[in-house]
Amino acid sequence: MSVETVFVQKLAMLVHHYSEALAPDFGLRSSTSLEWEDLSCQERNRMVAAVRLALLDLRTEPMPRYGSAYDMPPTPEFSGGSEGKECGS
Repeated sequence: MSVETVFVQKLAMLVHHYSEALAPDFGLRSSTSLEWEDLSCQERNRMVAAVRLALLDLRTEPMPRYGSAYDMPPTPEFSGGSEGKECGS
């Protein structure tokens, strides 16, 4: 198994873990289990595929250049999932 494959799978596991852990903070129900191993193979494969696509997007998107960390734009605040409302970009 390649290092990239292991990285993508670990990142998918972390995304799953943190999204489940944060669900109540955003007024959402988490699934019945926070454990990666309890997910179906189909669900795990879907999350790994989503991470692969996200990483591909990050690789192909031009990154903005800033002079220093102090020049970085502020992080957008997310409002927690109102229908029809943009969360930020």
